[in-house]
Amino acid sequence: MRPVVVISERYSPERFLINDLVKEWNRRGVRLSVLTQVPSYPRDEIYPGFENRREERCENGTRVVRVPTVLGYRRSVRRKILGYVSFMLRSSLEVLRIARGASSVFVYHTGPLTQALAAVFAKLLLGKRVIIWTQDVWPDAVFAYGFRDRGAAATVLKMFVRLVYRCCDEVLVSSPGFVKRLEPYLCAGKTARYVPQWVPDEFQLVQPTSLRFDAPGKKFIFSGNIGKMQNLENVIRAFARVDPGLATFFILGDGSDRARLETLVRRDGIANVIFLGTVRQSEVCDAIRQCDVAVLPLAANPLVALTVPAKFQAYLSAGRPIMAVADGETGRLVVEEHLGRRADPDDIDDIVSVIRSLASMGDGEREAISARTRRLLSECYSKDAAIDMLTNCL
Repeated sequence: MRPVVVISERYSPERFLINDLVKEWNRRGVRLSVLTQVPSYPRDEIYPGFENRREERCENGTRVVRVPTVLGYRRSVRRKILGYVSFMLRSSLEVLRIARGASSVFVYHTGPLTQALAAVFAKLLLGKRVIIWTQDVWPDAVFAYGFRDRGAAATVLKMFVRLVYRCCDEVLVSSPGFVKRLEPYLCAGKTARYVPQWVPDEFQLVQPTSLRFDAPGKKFIFSGNIGKMQNLENVIRAFARVDPGLATFFILGDGSDRARLETLVRRDGIANVIFLGTVRQSEVCDAIRQCDVAVLPLAANPLVALTVPAKFQAYLSAGRPIMAVADGETGRLVVEEHLGRRADPDDIDDIVSVIRSLASMGDGEREAISARTRRLLSECYSKDAAIDMLTNCL
C-alpha cells in the first residue's frame, strides 16, 4: 500500500484517539504522514520540546508535519476562529506537497470541519481517495453554539459541509446518532457508517495516581475536558445541596470553563466540590477506580443528545457506576444497559435525587454493573474491530 496522509488538528502529545490509530497502523505496516499543528491543547501553551513554527520530523516511525498554531483561543473567540482558519489554509497548502505519492487521505475530524478542506483539495486537485472519521457533526455543532441556522451565512455553511462530505469516498462517524444527521449532506445513495471509539491505550496502562481522595461519604468523579458543553455548573450546584458527609464531587481535568467554575465554587463556599487539575492519562483510570461513581454530564441540546463521548468507554473500562446527567444516546445507554442512573441535565432537583440514590447503591448492584461494563467493552467497543473497519476503508 502506498503511504496514507492523516490530517488531524490535534495529535500526540495531545491526548486524542488518533494517537492510538496511528500507532496501530504503524504496527500493521501502513506508511503514514501526519499533517497537524504544533501541540498546545488544552492549556493554550506550546508544549515543551516544540517551537511554534513549521517543522517536519520523524516521531516513532511516523513522518509528522506540523504547522504553527494560533494561541489565545482560551481567552478569545476571535483567536479561536483565527486558529481554525489558519490551520485550514496552512494544511491545504501542505497537503498538496505531502500527498502527491499517497494512496489516500484520512481526516480525523474533531472540532471544526474546516480542517477537512485540505482533504477536499487532495481529492479535487490530486485525485486522492478521502476518508473522514467525524467525531463532531457539522453544521449542527455550529448551530449548537448559537450560530443562526437560517439566513445567508447558514446557507453558505451548509454548502461548505455538503462540499466536504460529497468529496469523501467514505464517511465514518463515532456515534450512531450522527448517521441520519449527515444524510442530507451526502451524495445520493451513500450513507455514513458507524465506527465506535475505544478506550485509549495509555488509559489502560492503569498506573498508580499521585492524587488523594480524602473525603467523607461517597466519592463522585468527573474526568475530561472542562467546557460549557459538559454542563458541569448544574452538577456543581446540585452537589452544593448535598450534605458533604454524604458525597464529594472531584473534577479531574482542564478546559476553557475551569476558571469560571472554580470561581463559582469559591464564591459560594461549596465544600464538597474539589478540582484536582490534570494528571497523565495513564493515571486517570486509577483515579476513577478510587472513587465510587463516574459522572458524565452533557448540555441539553439536540447535537449533544446525539453524541456518545469518548469518556463513556473510559468509564466502562474503570468499571464504576455512571451518573449520566444527559439526554439522548448517552442517557439511553446508561439506562438501557443498567450502568447506573440518569438525571435530567436541566433539573438540579433531579440531579440531587440521583446523587443521593447512587450514594446509597448496594454492593450487589455495583458488582453487577462492573460485569456489564466488561461485556459492553468486549462486544461493542473493541479496539481491534474498530481499527479493522478503519483500515479496510484505506
